[in-house]
Amino acid sequence: EVLEQAFYVLFVPAEAAPEVDFERDYDPSLPSFRGDADRLLQLLLNLLRNAMQASARRIGLRSRAERGVMLNEQPVRLAIRFDVIDDGAGVPTALRDSLFLPLVSGRADGSGLGLALAQEIAQEHAGHLGYTSRPGRTVFSLTLPLEPLHG
Repeated sequence: EVLEQAFYVLFVPAEAAPEVDFERDYDPSLPSFRGDADRLLQLLLNLLRNAMQASARRIGLRSRAERGVMLNEQPVRLAIRFDVIDDGAGVPTALRDSLFLPLVSGRADGSGLGLALAQEIAQEHAGHLGYTSRPGRTVFSLTLPLEPLHG
């Protein structure tokens, strides 16, 4: 629900991003996640805005179940993963190690607070925010625990 809400906030009506194609691929079998919907929406809006600012022409939103993963050095039986995928310029090499730190931005007019805040929100939910990037394909993935291994 929060992925769809983020999509509607930024991209409906279509005039908001007329030159961007969107792909939404949600796993309908995922169980509900109990978290702060407003904070998770803020996180996803930050990721989507970054994708748009990276000159992406295609942005994808995807949800998946992850089984048997490690999150913050803790085994998790079941987790949910949200991906924001874009075909933009990619994360500059010089920023890769410091991307989630406050005041780090790849844009001259950027505040450098969006990804730092997104990382903070992921941690508030005992989750992890990470990314992979190359020119033409960047994926930011938020993984949140649904069931601890021992619990």
